[in-house]
Amino acid sequence: MNFQNNRYTLKFADSSDNAGIREIFESSAFDGGISVQYLRNPKPYESFLADGEDAKILVILDNKEGRTAAVGGAVVRREYLNGKAEKCAYLTGLKIHSDYQKKISFIAKAYGFLHEEISDCKCCYTTILDDNLPAISMFEKKHKHMPEYRYLGHYTTYCFHGGKKIIDIEKDNLEGFDKLMETHFAQKSLTPVNYNYRGFGEKSFYCVRENGEIIACCFVGNQQGYKQYKMNSYGGIYKLLSKLPTRFFGYPEFPKADSIVNHGVVSYLYIRDYDVKLCEKFLRSVAAEAGFSLLIWGGFENNPLCGTLDRMRTVHYGSRLYSVLWEEGDEISGVIGMEAALL
Repeated sequence: MNFQNNRYTLKFADSSDNAGIREIFESSAFDGGISVQYLRNPKPYESFLADGEDAKILVILDNKEGRTAAVGGAVVRREYLNGKAEKCAYLTGLKIHSDYQKKISFIAKAYGFLHEEISDCKCCYTTILDDNLPAISMFEKKHKHMPEYRYLGHYTTYCFHGGKKIIDIEKDNLEGFDKLMETHFAQKSLTPVNYNYRGFGEKSFYCVRENGEIIACCFVGNQQGYKQYKMNSYGGIYKLLSKLPTRFFGYPEFPKADSIVNHGVVSYLYIRDYDVKLCEKFLRSVAAEAGFSLLIWGGFENNPLCGTLDRMRTVHYGSRLYSVLWEEGDEISGVIGMEAALL
């Protein structure tokens, strides 16, 4: 589909668009005191596909310059919604190359084009970083021919490390986990039904048992073959903190500027009765055992485990969670179990 006197073409991406999408990701970074680039190298399109059953990724091509101007779309996967397994769509966010900011005038039509492809999904949702004030301002205002971004609450991503192993943990014995999926995780909206998406990375399962029953567990995945965080630079107080031995005080060590963060991602975290002491001992021990520079876990504001992570020494950043509505649909309610690994 062509726009602006055939200057631009809007189409769904395929593998041939990898180089153009990669250039857009590399042209942008998270702003703020800690400047980070979120990358999907080496093949961004395949990285999107790894996060679900399907990916409806749109690209805008500049026909005159032979460049990719923008990318955005949705990853489609089955997730629990109000206790039932449903087809859901996560909007990956619209990324416009810095050279094309304010030059593209048909964004609303692009959203309509996308909606046609995901209209059979029970719900559609997205996240926007707290620091991305222009995007928050734009999407929270209602625009003609655009979906409504209905704010649901705050989502926090925590980064932490291990130190020494505190308690004994068992590795790669999933006995009893399927039962937890039915009785625990299925009750949390937006929890992926399939815990084996490639987007979780090459993962290991860690648990603690009592009388054979799992009382604490999680997966830790190495997803650096699909997604990377590149530390660009530090500003303000973080420039000073990055030079201090923060690990000595129980916080993660700040990665060096211009380096790829050696991170692992925690998913399907379960702590029986949300026991604060058990949770901290378990996560510290898992982090020590897994061997990454830092581990990442994310939780929505109504997840009781966030209270535990708030008591730990972590570096964290926040996002806003939105339900994206073209028309009234199923409400996202209850405790939300969205996994940071697939965002």
